[in-house]
Amino acid sequence: MIGSQHLRRPAAEVTVVAKFKYAVSNWIYGGEDLELTYRRLHRAGFDGVELVGEPDRHDPERVLALNRQYGLKVTSVLSWCLWPIASRDLAHPDREMRRQAVEYIARNVDLAVAVGAPIVVVIPGPAGRPAPHGAGEDAPAWQRLAHEEWQLAVDSVRTAADYARERGVLLAVEPINRFESYLVNSAVHGVAFINAVGQDNVKLHLDTFHMHIEDPDIGEAIRLAGPLLVNMHLSDSNRQAIGRGHFDFRGLLRALRTIDYSGYLVLEPLPAHPNPFVGNRLEEHRARWDDDAADSIACLRGLERGLGWRPSG
Repeated sequence: MIGSQHLRRPAAEVTVVAKFKYAVSNWIYGGEDLELTYRRLHRAGFDGVELVGEPDRHDPERVLALNRQYGLKVTSVLSWCLWPIASRDLAHPDREMRRQAVEYIARNVDLAVAVGAPIVVVIPGPAGRPAPHGAGEDAPAWQRLAHEEWQLAVDSVRTAADYARERGVLLAVEPINRFESYLVNSAVHGVAFINAVGQDNVKLHLDTFHMHIEDPDIGEAIRLAGPLLVNMHLSDSNRQAIGRGHFDFRGLLRALRTIDYSGYLVLEPLPAHPNPFVGNRLEEHRARWDDDAADSIACLRGLERGLGWRPSG
């Protein structure tokens, strides 16, 4: 008879579970019908979708029906604050333009409420405007105008936050790299801006493409953000699909784990084209959308498994 000391129980099987929830921002698909986007994300195993902030484009009842049909959630609404749309410029020196910009954010808040999204992403200084209005090459003038527009943007976001709070919605400030916007560029800038606004429903949104340019230590930026961080955009260092550049996503996931990040990771891979708003409408790039989505989430899930994470408890 074999002694009990020689008997071995089979090792208990431990299931590796996903640590994070993944979504895609639908603006990267140009004007594609929303159901096609839902089908793609459902097939690839995503958890949600971020809607571009064009309230007139979305029928909330249809969005809710698609959520039910495909088992996805709307994670957030992305405010489309792009220059030269002056009426969406929260830092514009013209009071009427700022009023319209705040109204635009309020409409995005209404859309978020209607589709069950908890977050509206806002850009304090619009993407595509890399200098203060009227700034030339005089350094003191630049600094003065930048300071003035910073305060204008703070006031605008504070007003929008009052509206959002009454409706249970968070505003998430997104820093944009210095080549696209001059106002809020890094995680450090984002935290400072949020502190200046001083509203408890104003949080932080970070984007790995912009972080790759502006934040010298990604882990430190994530830890600095801490509980303020409620939403993220992910693309690789070249702004393409995950795994096609050299961004350290393994390090990113580790850093997010240290702060117990519970928000969505919203993928935003773009084509290798000088103008993403043109590139995402070219057939040669549209043909890659399915593969980009599937490859990106597979890469991230693989990194999670490689880190050996197990369910707690």
